[in-house]
Amino acid sequence: MTVKLRLSFLALASLWTYGCVSTGDIELLHREITDVGKRVDDLARATSGKEDVAALSRTVSQQTSQLLKSNADIQQEIRALREQMETLQAALESTNQRLGQLSQELAAAREKLQAVGTTPPVPTTLGAQPSEPAQLYNSAYEDYMRGNYDLAIQGFSEYLRRYPDTELADNALYWIGECHYSKKNYDKAIDTFTQLLNTYKTSDKAAAALLKKGFAYLEKNDKSQAVINLQYVVFEYPASPEASLAKERLAKLGVKLK
Repeated sequence: MTVKLRLSFLALASLWTYGCVSTGDIELLHREITDVGKRVDDLARATSGKEDVAALSRTVSQQTSQLLKSNADIQQEIRALREQMETLQAALESTNQRLGQLSQELAAAREKLQAVGTTPPVPTTLGAQPSEPAQLYNSAYEDYMRGNYDLAIQGFSEYLRRYPDTELADNALYWIGECHYSKKNYDKAIDTFTQLLNTYKTSDKAAAALLKKGFAYLEKNDKSQAVINLQYVVFEYPASPEASLAKERLAKLGVKLK
């Protein structure tokens, strides 16, 4: 039995209990009962709607929590990937720097070998003891090859002091310049190579001295002087190994030869 019917029954029972009931009273009572029933139905529907809204709110809250958790997981993965990329980038930069250093070391070694190959130690007759000048020169040369540049400079300087007019005097002066270059004393190296070119104009070390002057100027970031000396090597000694090295370096500098 619905709430409306129960109310109607109670109302009618009350009227019959307390006396006679007119037709107008019955109609008025019927209308009041109808109004109360509508209000009861509206209240029931409102209560049901609130429950539905609450259920929907709980569902939305759960989905929002799940989305937030998923978003947090994604952000964490993105941060991890970014850290890995930064680590790889740092490793790549370190590798590139090391490759650049190795390339420079290789170029320097090739230049040194090229220079060394043009002037071997003083030969001696098989079975014969080397002369005193040869011993002094070879001893200084061995110091240079071992990287004992200060001792080599002393030895070659002593050779020049004692034997300034021998055929190896220009070579001794050249190796003094190489020692200064290896020690990164580029100003002294340039001065020594210039001294060789001015003192021994027909020296077989002239092309090498000009080449190393050019390299020394490059180390000093004096590109204009470096280009002048390297071009002079190419034009004055075109068939020499030094000319090939000068062309390579000029090409790296972006200088086109006419």
